Amino acid sequence: MVAHAEAQKTESLLGRGIYDIAEAARIVRRHPDTVAGWTRGTDPLHRVESDRIISFLDLISLWVISELIRRGVPRREITAGGEYVAGNVGTNYPFAHQDLATVGAGFFGKFKEWVDVGKGGQGSFPVVIKELLNPIEFGSDLHASIWRPTKGVWLNPRVQAGAPCIDGTRVPTRLVADLEAVGDHIEDIADDLSLDINQVRAALQYELAA
Repeated sequence: MVAHAEAQKTESLLGRGIYDIAEAARIVRRHPDTVAGWTRGTDPLHRVESDRIISFLDLISLWVISELIRRGVPRREITAGGEYVAGNVGTNYPFAHQDLATVGAGFFGKFKEWVDVGKGGQGSFPVVIKELLNPIEFGSDLHASIWRPTKGVWLNPRVQAGAPCIDGTRVPTRLVADLEAVGDHIEDIADDLSLDINQVRAALQYELAA
């Protein structure tokens, strides 16, 4: 019964990205136990529907949470900000919604004007706002649709189940790294996969940092 439910969940995520905790943790550059702690328990920062499967919007949410923590935003303000955005725009993915930002240790959202969502919607000055989600493209629903975590690499939930790929292609960065690891020269990899050298280097640099 559990296996059937997971199969249905996987099928429902086709075209929306499919990751497990380990892969999600690798992509957002956090330990798997840390990511699991953000998604489970009595007080998760972002609860996911399944213990095993994470969608693209879940992944983006985890990356945003990771960035907020890295920038010093207190956990209570992350939680409050997520609840504020969710309540005001009617979404289950507040951290994957357009127009979020951080300034220092503040957490902001744009609702006609910029407000401090971590502090319940207090007003702020847009001139000091540095947007957090610049590497993300948004769809017509104002939720993340494509993520470019670094130059030359994209995650598109409609391409290779959302795996990191060379930007604009279906070539996974991990494939490039695997070929290089077994001794293939980057020139040969480029020729074999119909890429240019810069694309191969971008993939290798991304995987090296993982």
